[in-house]
Amino acid sequence: MAARDRLAALKLIERIGRHEMQSIGTRLATLRAEQSQIDAKSQALTDRTMREAEESTAETRAYLPAYLHSVQASQAAWAEDRAALEETAAQAETELYAAFRTSKTNEAVLAQVSRTIDIDAARAETAAMDDAARTLFMAQRRLLKSSS
Repeated sequence: MAARDRLAALKLIERIGRHEMQSIGTRLATLRAEQSQIDAKSQALTDRTMREAEESTAETRAYLPAYLHSVQASQAAWAEDRAALEETAAQAETELYAAFRTSKTNEAVLAQVSRTIDIDAARAETAAMDDAARTLFMAQRRLLKSSS
């Protein structure tokens, strides 16, 4: 019975591991989406800056250096945010890899325990059949002795 309890515990651990991997995967997807948003904002600002620089007039060119400095500061802030997201994503990928490895190890142990349970059940069935055959043989032998 201990093997069946172990099997049930391993199945529970497997379900928890799957849920953990899904949770990490969802978190990772969210991080990647945030990175994509930062990239899109950065590209949109770059495009707008290029367009405004090209369309600038003599009157607006005086303000262009301050505007470009502001754009550069925004780009730098977004780059820092993206780097932080990348670091967090790398940690999540490491966690996902560890959870996957644990899951595969658990899967192997689960298969081994299942095989052990199957082998034990087959042995028990064989032993029961041997006992039944022995009992039948002994009964027939007694019957033959009593009839002779």
